[in-house]
Amino acid sequence: MFGFIERIVIPTLVIFLLLGGIGSALFGAALVWRSAAALGFAERMNRWVSTRNALRALEAPRTLEPTSARFRRWLGAFLVFGGAFSVTFLLARVDLRRGGFVPGVDLERWFVSGVILETMKWVLVAGGAFAFAVGVLMLFFPLRLATFEQRMDRWYSSRRLLRAEETMLTPLEPRVAANPRAAGAIIAVASLLVAAGMALLLFGKLQ
Repeated sequence: MFGFIERIVIPTLVIFLLLGGIGSALFGAALVWRSAAALGFAERMNRWVSTRNALRALEAPRTLEPTSARFRRWLGAFLVFGGAFSVTFLLARVDLRRGGFVPGVDLERWFVSGVILETMKWVLVAGGAFAFAVGVLMLFFPLRLATFEQRMDRWYSSRRLLRAEETMLTPLEPRVAANPRAAGAIIAVASLLVAAGMALLLFGKLQ
């Protein structure tokens, strides 16, 4: 895992920041020497994309028809058997405890792999136990299952969570438009520093 992060994730992030720094430096230079064209380009690129249209299909609640009593019994029996079998198998047959650390083995990989596998095991155990409990409710306590479903079946709209994000805020644009050359110089210098730092990191990584 750490090898993947070191070889793939970090170089990709460095290259992304390098290209972003170069692009921002070019935009800053355009603000200094060709302010009108740079501001016009920024105005054309500044478009607001609302999430309401993209999430409209997800905002419609779906109601499933209740299953028949016969099908509910079969499903409950399957959940009881499957949940009990999975919990028993995971606890009795799957032993992911790590042995002592052996010199020469990557310590980080040894630790992280052990944590991930052990976490996956207990997540599956919890899922199997939950399936067993739901199966028991379906077979012997249907009224309690209906009460549990009613309490858990709540609709959460993303519009309330994203309402604040639907307002477009551009506090810096009037200041940049009022002083394009000064803002362009600041953007260009800061971006060149970022690009130079990323170039040094990338060059040192390739050595």
